[in-house]
Amino acid sequence: MERLPLACGGKGLNSVDDITEEDLGFAELVYEQNLGDDKYTFIEGVKNPFSCTILIKGPNDYSIAQTKDAIRDGLRAIKNTIEDKAVVAGAGAFEIATHHHLMEYAKTNVSGKVKIGVYAFADAMLVIPRTLAENSGFDA
Repeated sequence: MERLPLACGGKGLNSVDDITEEDLGFAELVYEQNLGDDKYTFIEGVKNPFSCTILIKGPNDYSIAQTKDAIRDGLRAIKNTIEDKAVVAGAGAFEIATHHHLMEYAKTNVSGKVKIGVYAFADAMLVIPRTLAENSGFDA
């Protein structure tokens, strides 16, 4: 009951005797649903969606804990991105950039067997991006 007035824009009242239109909030859809043995009330389409509840269900405590940790990590990453106003590139971006720089370095700064070693290391840096591409269904 603390979050509901904040989300809907209404006021919490103890009695309906002195209710006014300003006391009422707004929601596009309110419905009750049974999930297992519990009843839940879902409220959607509110004017000030500053609060929400995420319902996590699963077959066992381990999968619920894993899902909860994944959601928490994702929300924390979004929070940090908004606060820092910056994103660190991932998904193999560092490895691809390293490969590119090593290839440029090998062309001008080294020769002989060292050049072959630099090329081999540069190619090894592409293992992670290729694996990520294959796992995503793209052509590596």
